[in-house]
Amino acid sequence: MSMFRVLFFNLIFISVATMANDKPANLTDEQWNKYLEHKVAWERMLKERYENELKSNPPEPPWVKFPDFHPTDMFWRMGKGENYLVDYFGLYFKYAPKADLKAYKQKYPEHKDWLGTYENFEN
Repeated sequence: MSMFRVLFFNLIFISVATMANDKPANLTDEQWNKYLEHKVAWERMLKERYENELKSNPPEPPWVKFPDFHPTDMFWRMGKGENYLVDYFGLYFKYAPKADLKAYKQKYPEHKDWLGTYENFEN
């Protein structure tokens, strides 16, 4: 299984586990409401980042931005590489319209070592 598939499934698992709509039994209503408010504010901040920064200046794909790192390198699992995948590349794929993603993929065809990356980030 590719590193990106593992990373993708881990991120999905964390998202599902932490974004459940049912209040955990060990939280007060006040704590739960603060969490929900934070979640909404966080999503708003991410959307604003896309609108203000990434929409007009899409990030380069990881194989262009960091050509010296193979997709299975630890660089992508922590630090600068992971941050780039989540904070730029993944965020762009989360909010960009399908037409923009199509143009992006035509401009930057997947590198042979990175096949499946676009599909992983689109889902």
